[in-house]
Amino acid sequence: MKCTAAYRRILILAVAGVTVFALRSASAQPVVDQALSDAQLVSQKGCTLLKVNFNIRIRYASHFPISRGDELRITVNPIDHNQAAALLTLKREAATVPDGKRAGIKAIDLETQNPTGPVLRILFDRPVAYQVAPNSDTQSIVVAIAGAKPSTACKPVFPGSTFTTPPFGGGSTGTRPMDRSVGRISDADLRAIAAWADEARSALRKNNPGGAIQLLTKILRYPENQYSAEAQELLGLARQKSGQPGEARAEYEDYLRRYPNGEGSERVRQRLAGIVTATGEPNAPLHSPNGQPSADKFTPSRETTWTLVGSASAFYIRDDSFRSVRDPTVAPDPTADPDAHRVHQNAMLSSLDFTAAWNNDQTKGKIRFSGSEEHRFEPYSKDLAGVAALFVDTLVKDWNLRSVIGRQTVNTDGVLGRFDGALLSWQPLSMLRIDVVGGSPALSRFDLPFKNEKYFYGAGVGLGPFAGFETTLYAIEQRDRSVLDRQAVGSDVRYFDENKFAFGNIDYDVHFQRLNAAIFSGSWILPDKSTIYGGADYRRTPYLSTWNALFNQPFTTLYDMLRFQSSEQLLQLARDQTPIYKSAMLGFSYPITDKLQVSADATVVNLTQPITPIGLDPALATLPAGNEYYYAAQLISNNIVRDGDMYIAALRYSQLATSNRYVLDFNTRFPLTPDWRLSPRLRLGYARGHHGVDLTEYTVLPSLLLNYFWTRDLSLEFEVGVQWTSAQQYGISSRDTELMATVGLRYDFYSDSSTKPDDVKAKFGAPAAAALCRYSARPESGNCASPQTVSR
Repeated sequence: MKCTAAYRRILILAVAGVTVFALRSASAQPVVDQALSDAQLVSQKGCTLLKVNFNIRIRYASHFPISRGDELRITVNPIDHNQAAALLTLKREAATVPDGKRAGIKAIDLETQNPTGPVLRILFDRPVAYQVAPNSDTQSIVVAIAGAKPSTACKPVFPGSTFTTPPFGGGSTGTRPMDRSVGRISDADLRAIAAWADEARSALRKNNPGGAIQLLTKILRYPENQYSAEAQELLGLARQKSGQPGEARAEYEDYLRRYPNGEGSERVRQRLAGIVTATGEPNAPLHSPNGQPSADKFTPSRETTWTLVGSASAFYIRDDSFRSVRDPTVAPDPTADPDAHRVHQNAMLSSLDFTAAWNNDQTKGKIRFSGSEEHRFEPYSKDLAGVAALFVDTLVKDWNLRSVIGRQTVNTDGVLGRFDGALLSWQPLSMLRIDVVGGSPALSRFDLPFKNEKYFYGAGVGLGPFAGFETTLYAIEQRDRSVLDRQAVGSDVRYFDENKFAFGNIDYDVHFQRLNAAIFSGSWILPDKSTIYGGADYRRTPYLSTWNALFNQPFTTLYDMLRFQSSEQLLQLARDQTPIYKSAMLGFSYPITDKLQVSADATVVNLTQPITPIGLDPALATLPAGNEYYYAAQLISNNIVRDGDMYIAALRYSQLATSNRYVLDFNTRFPLTPDWRLSPRLRLGYARGHHGVDLTEYTVLPSLLLNYFWTRDLSLEFEVGVQWTSAQQYGISSRDTELMATVGLRYDFYSDSSTKPDDVKAKFGAPAAAALCRYSARPESGNCASPQTVSR
């Protein structure tokens, strides 16, 4: 029996509401602001740009399929090793895209348990053509989605990104005005064009012609409208200011062919005659083509547009193990439990993540929240509620002043991740940015603000871009009440062009007079679409701070320790107890065919002294001293049995301090229907001890993941797995069986102010007319109804 559409909608909302708010959930980390931050979407004519932001610094490694498919897998490597170790404790994370269904995006998630590194997976509801590139900020990936057919004009360059023109002044030609598309422009497109025109004027006032060129070129890709004439004149002016007289002349000549009459044409003729540098943007009214009113009449009415996008999810996680041990040198105990049972996890995690954004001619910004509540079913276990992000991000356009206030994550200006506080950023010139930051570290989303009474403050200066290079110089100081904890200066350097990316960081602690970190990371996409990527790392782990003196000490605070030791003794103890971590990594991926890709990488790490986990920072992993080596190779193919399927085979080998380990990993993605996807996986492991360690271990881990996209807003997930481990060490045999299950759902919601009520559409026969009414100064005292909120 089929349900009506209304009944189905009610049922969906009821299930989502009951599950999210009545149940609670745990460690799959869905929709929790950890590695993934958020996603942004910009729609242009014939091209949709998707930008996925991370909370950590990343290096692009490879992606598959290369140019077309309904599932895109992008392999990234965390630049910071401690963040890479933390990712291994997560299973999957998800991100929500503002109205991503219009671009055919069904889901975005991050898989961390992969042989060659974390994988950003983007699932589409149909095969699409795309291009992929890392962004210049080291914390995001950009995907340009062209649709069913590829388009050379659809480039993965996100608006506002640093890299807007080729390096060394090559200039960006963009789409020529004579290639302007024809047809009727939609109301939504007209609203977007109005906002871009505002931002382009502002960019020219701030002497940022590169940013203006990018915005104005986008406007001129659309069918003729009341902003076209102004946009083409301003584009010529922007190219003049950029030192591109040839391109400026072409824009002016094309303008006169299109708009031969009017005050605007006289002004353009004067500029064309001399190709002189303009001192400001045009101040006389422009006449639009086809009898439309002048563009000066269509000045923004200070209307504010807004969007709300988010996700709510609930996941139940269960993890049980059964262990049996047999020591042949000891007589059997008939009363012992032959299968000792332990419950490692029995919990429910409810998560809510949303972004509310606004934009007008004066400001734009967003309010971000990401939080979760973990309910543990074990007796005497306490529930946990945490906030991963809660901040207000505001940009004052005329001043180019940005403020971010609240719980946020920053990996620049010497800040080491999440903190509670404020960041102020002012960009007086296109190649100069000044940052001021202050707050208190928040290592965990469960930490209360200003825990441990630590606080920091710092400043940074950003320079560039110049010929593809950008640099940031910073100074930062952190205190534990009155005790100086960290005092450092440093620099970040980035290089970015269409095929190459490089990042470097130097951090020196002035207080300890020691080098904290020297980091390099980069990737290079070759003409055949193969990629070389790698990095080198030298750092104190964790970074030097007076708190490091508490390692392996029976004290909980520095002030307890200062009762028995002097400040100088604490500094020396912190120096001695903070190990140095060194690593080097080199990887390569190569597309053998459109359906087959091979990749491999090798890593060597060295630690000067072992790290033991302590209560001060549970995130610190247990690491032995000495050299360790890691190798991985992977083969991936798709569309073998049917369109949309994917097959992954990988081999991992590691030489550790006390053992050698081998892992075979087979993974499959198989679409049963457009809404059902099946993902079986099998991992086989073998370990052999050495250097005096007697160990032989075998592991078998099959698992099955099932995804069901019930509607475009509601999806369900079910995963079950079992791990069998058989080990023999020093004559003692053990057998472990671990059962794992995860089941849950995710509901995406989206609302904005872009759709007008029916009576407005009736009053103004065409969508463009309704938009013109809203954006005009309306001296005739005309009345335009307010936009209606539309949600799905």
